[in-house]
Amino acid sequence: MSAVSRAGKPAPRDLNELAEHFDRTDAGELPWGEATDLTIERPELEQISLRLPKEDLAELKRRAARAGVGYTTLVRMILRQYLHNPLSR
Repeated sequence: MSAVSRAGKPAPRDLNELAEHFDRTDAGELPWGEATDLTIERPELEQISLRLPKEDLAELKRRAARAGVGYTTLVRMILRQYLHNPLSR
């Protein structure tokens, strides 16, 4: 059973499904006014220094480029996934 969005339509199950929806939908026709109470909070970030082997950094940069994100963003994504994965504890 899938979730339902605020607009009463089925909510997407994953990012690919959401991307396909926006590929097929004219964003100008969406009810943007309904989301006025939506706030997006960014977590407070702390700058650190990290030393990595050159080949690991090069691989991170290649993978980040393929994913369309910066390599530091990819490092944050990997760390968050590792920290929130119950199998890693």
